[in-house]
This record gives sequence, C-alpha cells and structure tokens, in this order.
Amino acid sequence: MPNYVIKCARIFTPEASDFNRIYVRDDKIVHLSRHSAARSDADGSPAVDVPQAYLQGFEELDFSELIAVPGFIDLQMNGSSTCNFWQDISADQLEALRLEQAQHGVTTFLPTLITDSLENLKRHRDFLTSHGLGDTGNQRGLARMPGLHLEGPCLSPQKPGVHPVEHIQPLSLEVIKELVPEGSREVLLMTAALEGDPAGSVQTYLQNQQVALSLGHSNATYEEAERAFARGCRLMTHTFNALPPLHHRQPGAVGAALLDERVSCCLIADGLHLAPQICALIVKIKGLDRTILVTDRAAVGTSQGNLVGSSIILNEAVVNMIDWGICDLAGAVRMASTNAAAAIGRAQSLGQLGSGFLADIAFLDQDLKVRKTMVGGTLTPVEKSPPLTCHRQ
Repeated sequence: MPNYVIKCARIFTPEASDFNRIYVRDDKIVHLSRHSAARSDADGSPAVDVPQAYLQGFEELDFSELIAVPGFIDLQMNGSSTCNFWQDISADQLEALRLEQAQHGVTTFLPTLITDSLENLKRHRDFLTSHGLGDTGNQRGLARMPGLHLEGPCLSPQKPGVHPVEHIQPLSLEVIKELVPEGSREVLLMTAALEGDPAGSVQTYLQNQQVALSLGHSNATYEEAERAFARGCRLMTHTFNALPPLHHRQPGAVGAALLDERVSCCLIADGLHLAPQICALIVKIKGLDRTILVTDRAAVGTSQGNLVGSSIILNEAVVNMIDWGICDLAGAVRMASTNAAAAIGRAQSLGQLGSGFLADIAFLDQDLKVRKTMVGGTLTPVEKSPPLTCHRQ
C-alpha cells in the first residue's frame, strides 16, 4: 500500500485550523501539517511544519481544490432502491453497494436488518459476516461495515411502521440470545422498544455484549423512556418517526429524548420523513454534539400511509442541513461522522481527521459534491457501480 501526502484546500478537524496536508501511512493518518506558499528562506523552499522524517517515501496526491472531511458514517442503512439487506443479495451486489456508498463519501455504514423471522435474520447476519462484516483489514476503497444494526424484531406492535407485525418478538433474553449470542461481536447497534424490558435484564445483557441501544418503534411513555435512558440507552432511532407524537400533556419518548442531555437523537434529513423546521428544532434542543444524521436508505414508497425508507445517501443529508440554514459544514460533518462514530464506540478510530485515526476521508468541492474518497488509505475506484439487483445464488 503506498503512503500519501495529500494536498487539500482545507482540512476539517475538531478544532479550527489551517491544516492543508494529510500524511497517510498504510491505513492511518500519521500527521497533519500547514504548508504555506510564503518563502521561508533564501533558497525559496516552502515553509512546512512537518518533521523531516515525514518528508521521505510519500506519494503526493494533489487535491488542492478540494476540502477534506472525515468520511461519513451511516448508522441506519437498509440498502438501496433495488437492493435491500432484508432480501437475498449476492456477494457482487453487496460489493457494488459498498462501492456506491464510498463514491458518495460514506466510508462506514451499519447494514440494517429490519424485523423478520428469527431464521431469516440469522441467515442474513451470517451472510454479511462471511462477506466483510466487521473486517478491519484493507477495504479496497469500499465502505467498511464494522457491524450490524438490528432494527427489530423486538418492537412495539403499536408502532411497527412498515415492519411486519407477525414477526415482532417480545424483548426477552431467549429471543435476544438467538440474535446476539454471548461473546459475539456482529451486532453493534439495536433498535428496540425498551419499555418491553421493565426489569432491565435484556438491556443489561446487550450492553454487556457491547451493543449500543437505541429506543425506536416504541410506544414508551416519558417515564418508561427515561428508565431506559437511565440504564444506559443513549440513542433514539429516526426521531419522531414510528414514535408517539410529542403532545403538550404527554411528552412521551420523544420528549424524554429531547430533554435528556445524555441521549443523541438520530434524524432523517430528506425533507420527507421530517420537515426542515423539525430538523432545526431537534438541533436547537440537542445541539450539534447530540444530533446524528442517518438515512434509513431503502426502497421508497408508502405502506398504509407509512414511509418505507429514504432514497438519499448521507452526503445529501449533509447538504440539506446546510441548505436549510440549520448548520454550517463543520456542524453537518459532526452530525454525519464524529457523533456517529462515538455512538458505536469508535470515537478513537473513526469520525475525525487526526494522527492515529483511520484514513477514511471524503474530499468535497466548493459545491460540497464528493469528488474523491479514501477508505483506510486506499482511494475508492471511480468507475460506476454496476446495477444493484437482488438475487443470491
């Protein structure tokens, strides 16, 4: 794998800076530097605040017209309009989907399985595990999949959305241990109606298995939601969607999530699931540090008046939040990358541009279009993805 020094117009880091060079060795960022056109000495060499040891053995990439941001991280990604993870897809189709995501700046996503029979959920889980799920090796420029998001099957029958009610299961240790066996690491995030676990035994088990919990598809009261948050749940799935409406006398789960400073609210900024004003309301209440952009990407349509999923990719949600006047690019990147990494316990390796972080980088032009992507130090191929159709042999 070549080592790179990447020239950029600007590099987004948690602190404001004028860094414009990224040094990448193997799969990680090893240094950021400032490079000035000003001449620093008599021989006319440019001023570079980089140790001499870093000046050797790096291939230069000239992206000097592009802005470098941390690769986007989508915590809820069901597939595409033609290829969804709840269907039988082939290895080639999965690879094409990972390529498509990376070409749009999404360097990490959690394949999301919706409610189904336990047999099908385990089958899809095992297929993904055998085709790159959790792989920490070279991603070949494709979006990485560190683990699964199980959106169900332990949801509220009162708030199923489009999830098939006949497959909704009780939130019991018996069910959960079939999907998340002790010591397994395939599942990173689970959406559940946590009011179905009044004693907290299931929540304790999942958190001991290092599964992040998100309250969603829930009919919880304010008090029931607060109980789950007090026990360690720190997320709300697609806030406002498939949840009781916020009422002035019954604040419910949404009211609890908005008011609890420990909880981050995920939202779908496609202009369809939520009005832009509601996205602005969430950000105003939760702040930039407790808001996470997701897509819930899947086939788009309605089922008995319910939304099935969005058609956007996460880079479009970033642009929407900026175009709607809710935040600037730095804020949108935080919500689409930094906060998501922290939510799944990856804050030390993903979601920022800095020494020691994986070299997962999206390069944007001045119109915020993704022009180049790097995943783990490898540039994403630029060829177009093949058609994504669903059929597993």
